[in-house]
Amino acid sequence: MQPERLNFYSFFTKYSLMEDYGFSSGLISRLFRKILPIVPEAHTIEYILLKEEDPVPYALNLLDFGTLSNGVISNQLDLSIKALCSKVIAFGLDSNIKGKYSFLQLNSKPFETLLEKVNHLTQCKREEIEGITASLKAIESLITDLRKNKNKIGTNFHLTITTRRILEYTRRIKELLHLKQNIESKEAWEHLFLKYIAYAEHKNSIRRYIDRHSDLVALEIIEHTSNKGEKYIAEGRKGYWNFFYRSLLGGGLISVFALFKIMIDSYQLPQLNNAYWYSINYALCFVLVKKVGGIIATKQPAMTASTIAKNIDKQDDLKIDSIQSITILVKKVFRSQFVSILGNFIMALMLAGIIMYSLRAFGAENFTRAVDSEYLIQNAVPSFGLLFFSAVAGLFLALSGLVSGYFDNKAVASNFAYRIQNSSLFFNSKRLARYVEKKAGAILGNISLGFFLGSAFLLSNLLPFSIDIRHIAFSSANVGYAVMNQDFNMSMILLALSGALLIGLVNLIVSFSITLYLALKSRGASFRLVPKILTNLFRSPSQ
Repeated sequence: MQPERLNFYSFFTKYSLMEDYGFSSGLISRLFRKILPIVPEAHTIEYILLKEEDPVPYALNLLDFGTLSNGVISNQLDLSIKALCSKVIAFGLDSNIKGKYSFLQLNSKPFETLLEKVNHLTQCKREEIEGITASLKAIESLITDLRKNKNKIGTNFHLTITTRRILEYTRRIKELLHLKQNIESKEAWEHLFLKYIAYAEHKNSIRRYIDRHSDLVALEIIEHTSNKGEKYIAEGRKGYWNFFYRSLLGGGLISVFALFKIMIDSYQLPQLNNAYWYSINYALCFVLVKKVGGIIATKQPAMTASTIAKNIDKQDDLKIDSIQSITILVKKVFRSQFVSILGNFIMALMLAGIIMYSLRAFGAENFTRAVDSEYLIQNAVPSFGLLFFSAVAGLFLALSGLVSGYFDNKAVASNFAYRIQNSSLFFNSKRLARYVEKKAGAILGNISLGFFLGSAFLLSNLLPFSIDIRHIAFSSANVGYAVMNQDFNMSMILLALSGALLIGLVNLIVSFSITLYLALKSRGASFRLVPKILTNLFRSPSQ
């Protein structure tokens, strides 16, 4: 086959570029390609590279390196570079993107410079090609700055995937410019052919597609909350005492709402009604604890995911900078949470005991009869079920943190504050706008946690095994109510107390493990990194 009759255009432009589709349609198309693969047209270079037994030598033999600089292939190369540059320029000059650059006080001039230079591509000399390459590097730097400032402008799946795609475009353009400068070099063509063959082997891989896009989803969810996550990591003795006092406050409020839940149980309502009132009770409790400045043990690890990401990837280049930095941060989170668990446990247990003692002293028989002491204390006795239900609670604790991060990010990315203060429906309220921007994520995260915990038992109707939750603060309060309402021997009391502490440990480990995994996942790290972190936790000195 004559090389002049081969089509190189799709080979030049499509390699290593993400297609323009959403996640679900992309997944469906890959599933369909598994059944009925797409075969390149017979007149394309891709067909030769994928169908010949020894494709690279065969393709190289088709090329007349002495005439390539003035032939059809050179024209297709120029057109491909222009096509890709037009995509990059269109992105950079988009009104929405230009608005973000203006807000961040970044100069988008490199996009205009690239537009001027690429119009004269065919007549470009080596110096001018190097000028285009310099413009591309400046554009890459601009996009990197845009990504680094996502906390200020918010992010979403579309913006994240588009910026990553544009970075792939610029890398591909630089490869094609290098080929243009060395179009008669056999080594340059061989390198490009080999890269295409490697790419073609996995371009329809469902596993790689899901893995790649799950990175982006995780990145979108946790990127915005790094500054907020820092508030949940204590620093120094003063910080730990502050955490302890706030966790005492949280434990005290939870003990009151634990009694409300016991009263709801006493009415023996239908399951759906129970789920609704349980959820409302939990949600009100968590929102109130947040409002008064208290701390709920084991909830904070879910809020530290982006803080971990920020500390392990300080260059914001999706690379792990230091295992040691992760180890130090993990230790700080665990210490902070241990203090919170201790505060919640002590106050929830003691205040519940005081409340029950007072109710009995004042003859409030309606309350004391509603407390099924045997049931409450048995729920805290260590068992496999207790471990499993504690892990379920840990999962929901992690999910609620992600919900909070998602809505915090959405509020900024969608510019809710500005839209509210310019909406007559909300009376142009600047106060409401500021409140939504700062508090919406936290409130919705706490409400979602309430409904997760309150409705979890309904899953037992769908699954072949029972589902329930155990949370350390509520379980500690339940033990306090049970012990002060009925006489138990000391061994049973100690067993229940140890079970409550075990619940807290499982809550913490599961919640933190999930968020740590997502933090690593969002930076493109493998979960195989976790054993190294765990090894460092036990080996490295205290910080």
